[in-house]
Amino acid sequence: MKKRITNKKAFIITTILCLLPMLLGAYFYKELPREIPTKWYMDGTVGQYMPKEVTIFGLPAMMAVINTLVHFGLNTDPKTGNIARKTKALGKWICPVLSLLLVPMSIFWALGKDVPVEQSITLLIGVVFIAAGNYMPKCRRNYTSGIKLPWTLNSDENWRKTHHLAGFLWIFAGAFMIVTAFVNALVMKYFILAALLVILFIPAVYSYLLYRKGI
Repeated sequence: MKKRITNKKAFIITTILCLLPMLLGAYFYKELPREIPTKWYMDGTVGQYMPKEVTIFGLPAMMAVINTLVHFGLNTDPKTGNIARKTKALGKWICPVLSLLLVPMSIFWALGKDVPVEQSITLLIGVVFIAAGNYMPKCRRNYTSGIKLPWTLNSDENWRKTHHLAGFLWIFAGAFMIVTAFVNALVMKYFILAALLVILFIPAVYSYLLYRKGI
C-alpha cells in the first residue's frame, strides 16, 4: 500500500513538472513570434519551427503523456522487483527534466536570448548516459528497462554480462559526449554518432555471441 502511494505521488509530481513550462509560455505568449524553433542542427541553426501554441502547450502535454506511459510500464512490469530503485527513479524523471529544459530553451531562443542549445542538449544526454550506465549493471532481467534483446531476455546470465559491458560503454559514451559538447559542431556530430553506434552495436553483438555459447 505504501509503495502504491509513493508511486502515485511520484507520478503526480513528475506530471506537474512536465506541464510547468506552460506557465512560462503563457507569461511570454504575446511577446513570442507565431512560430518557435523546436529542432536544431549540430551547428546551432534551426531545423524546424512549430506554431507557438504547439510548442508552449503541445510539447509539455506530450511529455506528460510519455511520462504517464513510463510510470505505468515501470510500475506494472511483472518483474518490477528486478529493476533497481534508482534505475526506476532515473526513468521516471527523464520526461520532466526534458520538458523543463527543452521547452524554456525554445521560448527564450524565440525571445532573442543567446541560448547554447546544442551544447545544453549534448551535456544533458551525456549526464543521462553516465547515470544510466552506472545503474545498468544493478538492474536484473525485466521487460521495461535495460537492453531487451531476445538473448538477454532468455537468460539471467546473458542479461547480467551484457549489462555489465553496456554499463561501462554508456558511462564512457556519456563522458565522451560531455567533452565533445565544447568542440567544433561538425566534429561533435560525428563523435556523437560514433558513441551511439558503440553503445548500441557492441552490447547487441556481445549478447548474441554469449547466446551462441549457450549463455
